[in-house]
Amino acid sequence: MALPVAPMALPAADDDNGGQFTTHHVVGTHVRGKALSVVYTNDPVSVEISIQTMEQFLAEDKYRVVGFDLEYTIGRVGHDQKVAVAQLCVRHDILVYHYHLATRPCERFFRFINSSDYSFATVDTTNDLKALKVSDLKCPNLVNIQHQNKVWGSDKNKLNSLVDLASTIIDPYYAKMKEESNKDKNAWHSVWHERLDEQHVKRPWTRT
Repeated sequence: MALPVAPMALPAADDDNGGQFTTHHVVGTHVRGKALSVVYTNDPVSVEISIQTMEQFLAEDKYRVVGFDLEYTIGRVGHDQKVAVAQLCVRHDILVYHYHLATRPCERFFRFINSSDYSFATVDTTNDLKALKVSDLKCPNLVNIQHQNKVWGSDKNKLNSLVDLASTIIDPYYAKMKEESNKDKNAWHSVWHERLDEQHVKRPWTRT
């Protein structure tokens, strides 16, 4: 599953660089020595570099699982939700790819999420599959871990949430993190949309 990473205000696009941006942040966690390396970008070159690093890690792993999460454009009547942000996580490396702001397609990204060599773990894939299809993307190995894992003692007739699973499988800390985000849900979620406009909703490029 993708580790929950708080959204951040995006840097101004660099007009001298074709509107591309890349920022790198080392995000501390509650565990000493377990900081997260997070890359926020819409630059295909930066995406390629991040994915190359992830593939090197995955080559050493037995199960080759990628944490995967999507954010969508705002749903409106007559407009299907498209992929706005794709978040990928391998070990402590996280790529937050602002797909909706990409100035040109990244073939490495398409090949990576289409690869049969990896499993992309997430929860509640219904809307993900719809947004991927509308955005002309595929992820054939998208795995809903809600169907494969169950928190001991929970209601057997209900699926566990991402927070339930993360706090049980990874660390109880994530339950507290969700509580913090719930204090201001609008601020937590709206930052993904703050730079979305009609041009990006329509999509700035067409893949050939």
